[in-house]
Amino acid sequence: MPKELFILELWLRYAEKASEIRVKRYEETGMVKLKARLGKYLYTIRLPTDMADKAIEELKGKGKGIVDV
Repeated sequence: MPKELFILELWLRYAEKASEIRVKRYEETGMVKLKARLGKYLYTIRLPTDMADKAIEELKGKGKGIVDV
């Protein structure tokens, strides 16, 4: 069962430990769902496109692999 978070800083802490990060873009609403897969749970967060792009760039800078779905 996925757990949805609403605080970006908390989600980023989980994302640093994640084995996989997936990105799902919803063009009609201008929102992006970020998904961080850890061993037991899938942590998700919904963000506006500009905030999500900043978070993705930050994670790419740390060497995390990101998959666009």
